Amino acid sequence: MATDDEYNITAEEAFRFLHDVLQMECTETWIKANKVFFLGEFIRGMHYHIPFQTISGIAIPDGKRRLPTAADIKTDIFSKLGGICYQINLFCWMLLRALGFDTRLLTSDVFGQKDYHIGVIINGLTDNGSKHLLEVGSSYPSRRLIPLDFEHCSPEYSDSYMKYRFVRQGEGTVIFQHKINTVSSLARKHPGYIEGEWFSFIFYNTERSVSVSHFNTAMTSIMTVVNEDDFALTSLRCTAYPNGRLVCIKDSKLMLEDEGQEVQYSHFRSRDEFLEAFQRHFPQFTESMIRAAMKNIQFKLP
Repeated sequence: MATDDEYNITAEEAFRFLHDVLQMECTETWIKANKVFFLGEFIRGMHYHIPFQTISGIAIPDGKRRLPTAADIKTDIFSKLGGICYQINLFCWMLLRALGFDTRLLTSDVFGQKDYHIGVIINGLTDNGSKHLLEVGSSYPSRRLIPLDFEHCSPEYSDSYMKYRFVRQGEGTVIFQHKINTVSSLARKHPGYIEGEWFSFIFYNTERSVSVSHFNTAMTSIMTVVNEDDFALTSLRCTAYPNGRLVCIKDSKLMLEDEGQEVQYSHFRSRDEFLEAFQRHFPQFTESMIRAAMKNIQFKLP
């Protein structure tokens, strides 16, 4: 199994990614002088260009899937394919370490499933004891850098159609909560995590940093074993936020956020429409990959 030493990129690779992929004009001096601002721009760039998606994993035939290596992750992110939290958040951790940030990996649980999600925290950003959460590897991400200096509850954040906050639970756990009406379909599937108008989504263990290898068992299962209760290998999903607005293909649905921050839904009427939506919104995916994913999942329209 992989060790942390394998999960490194050079500063030169990090700047090439920022310039060529995220189209950010920044230098080492600029980053050091404006760390918080840089991270905000980095988060926006990741949401714009790097999709949270299950297509590439589903396109691999059963029996041939494996946990991505560090080289796989770099290839997928540099080519704008993205992935799930394992690829996206691990890459952020790698890149920010290369730029000199004190960045750690966190264990995170989702709906009672331990180590289901990889979290990223940045230490000492604004002072010696500060902690900030960076979350871009989720289908419902936070759209900004989150300071964890609140006592019980963070401010309520509003980014495009999403409204969310963070709440402490005991010592060491911070819960990522969304307003129910912004994640209504997900909340209906997990009613036990509804608290009034809020829905508890991810539970971060903020006091326990871990190595990459900590996730080997859980992530290998998620990314190689078909589980009908888990979307990773059973649902065709691709989500990004170009210009700060949601663009999402989710099985038979296309979701587009309009100028009024309302999400408009439409349904594909044919397989050709499904393929055309990818060509229009996510052209980095080849038709052969999309067709392979459709075949492996036995994709059908309603």
